Amino acid sequence: MKLRITLLSLSLVLSSTALFGEEDTPLEKQMQILARGMKQLSVQISDPSKNQDSVALIESLKQAAGISKELKPRKTASIPQADQEQFLTAYKAQIAKLSDAFSQIEEAIKAGKNDQAKTVLATIGPIKKEGHSKFKQD
Repeated sequence: MKLRITLLSLSLVLSSTALFGEEDTPLEKQMQILARGMKQLSVQISDPSKNQDSVALIESLKQAAGISKELKPRKTASIPQADQEQFLTAYKAQIAKLSDAFSQIEEAIKAGKNDQAKTVLATIGPIKKEGHSKFKQD
């Protein structure tokens, strides 16, 4: 009986921790989609037999980037009101840079130039790193 009560108490504590933990923002959810998609794309980009799947995946990445562009990073709240417009303009430019890279990858894959697509894919890491350093809340 005590074991049941202990297990029940433990499960309540764990579930309440999950309930009161900080939830992901809509932007963070889009970034998770981008991260998973990039991981999958990096695995299959060299395989010409997966080009059709890669193009579909890139379309979903471009969509997530487009949605992300319309959302505000959590860090915006910590920026002085007078500087927020400039901050958001720079953020949107960074997301546009990411979308442009996705478009270049898509064009290369559609042309059967998987090596070129892989080269452009390698440029996304630095774009991500730069964006996170400027716009992601610590």
